Amino acid sequence: MTLYEHLPADIRETVDALVTELRPQPWPTRFFALIGLLGEKLEARREAEPWHLIQQWTGIVTATMEHLLPDSSVVECLGLMSISFNDQWRAQALGQIERDPTVLDRLVAICPDWEDIVESVIEANQRRPIKSARGR
Repeated sequence: MTLYEHLPADIRETVDALVTELRPQPWPTRFFALIGLLGEKLEARREAEPWHLIQQWTGIVTATMEHLLPDSSVVECLGLMSISFNDQWRAQALGQIERDPTVLDRLVAICPDWEDIVESVIEANQRRPIKSARGR
C-alpha cells in the first residue's frame, strides 16, 4: 500500500491537484513548487509550533512522488527523496548524498533554505514521532 492510500480525503485531493499540475513539469520545477507549498503552509498556520504542518507537507511530497515516480539522477528529486516518508527512497538518496558530498552543496546552491528545511523535517519527526504500520 502507498502512503497516498492512507491519507485523509482532503489531503488526497491536494495531492491529486499537485500531480495534475506537476506531471508535465521537470523535476526542478516540481521541487520549487513543493518547496513553495511548504512556505504557503507555514505562512497560513494557526498553531504556534510548525511540526504538524511540516509532517503533513512531507506526507504530501511523498504521496506526490508516488504518482510522479522519482528520478535519483536529478538533484532536486534526490533532495525530496531524502526527506520523504518512503524508507527505500530516503535510503537511496542518503546513500547517494553520502557517496557524493557535492549533492548537498548543489541543493543548497539551488535552494539556500534547504538545510533549514531538512533540519525542520528531522525536528518535526523527533517531536511528533510517526508510528510505523508495524508498530500500530
